[in-house]
Amino acid sequence: MAVKVEKLASALGAEVTGVRLDGALDPEASAAIIAAWRQHLVLVFRGQGIDDSGLLAFAKSLGDLDLAPALDSKKAHAAAFPEITVVSNVIENGEPIGGLGSGDLAWHSDMTFQEEPPVGCVLNARETPAGGGFTWFTSLRAATAALPDALQARIAGRKILHDHSYTSAGTLRHGVVPSDDPETRPGARHALIWHHPSWQEDFLLLGRRFNAHVVGLPVEESENLLDALWAHATDPAFAMRHEWRPGDVVLWDNLLTMHRRDAFDSGARRVLHRAQIRRLSPQWRAAA
Repeated sequence: MAVKVEKLASALGAEVTGVRLDGALDPEASAAIIAAWRQHLVLVFRGQGIDDSGLLAFAKSLGDLDLAPALDSKKAHAAAFPEITVVSNVIENGEPIGGLGSGDLAWHSDMTFQEEPPVGCVLNARETPAGGGFTWFTSLRAATAALPDALQARIAGRKILHDHSYTSAGTLRHGVVPSDDPETRPGARHALIWHHPSWQEDFLLLGRRFNAHVVGLPVEESENLLDALWAHATDPAFAMRHEWRPGDVVLWDNLLTMHRRDAFDSGARRVLHRAQIRRLSPQWRAAA
């Protein structure tokens, strides 16, 4: 069965059928997935039912992986699979089995506080609540293309601090001392208009709103500019919502999108496993 890509009825995203991710992908299928990923930014594979070995095999077929990042739980990684992060609210024997709980997660891209942020993420749903816990994505490609002239002029040549002090759940990272001075906070300073390392296009890189700061601007002026940029980038016209089902695998471009999560019932079980792609394999970068 050939790979079939069907665009979703939203500003970004596509559903991919005709492929199983629990085995080695042939070159034709891999090339089709890469092309669809570049075009649609978010790819949804339903009913995969893969295990951690399958998840890693699929992610590694795309590029080099990061080790699981530290979250707000000491156990937020899969045993025997150091590249896999467990995202969950489930408590077992008095301890969380994963990280990020059940609350809202604000718009963000992952780990842009690094000098080389990851290009992509793969998330596999194991258990999902009956309602809530949905993930939203917004297209920074579309937001960049529609950026008003006045905003373009205000950000020309500017850099933004991507603060490393807090996780996306709002918890202070281990060993970090909070600072009221944005110029001294830890984290990368990236150009607001950044160059995508895989697709070779310029786009608006925002990261996370909390503790962000436009380098060199007074705090009030920086806050006003960032408020305007976030309001523009998160316009519903640029967004999609994914309603999780067990067995889903979702692949997204971590740089050309931001994502957020709806809160859900803390008494419901939600378990997802995640792999993070540092950079694309050379063959796919060349194809791009």
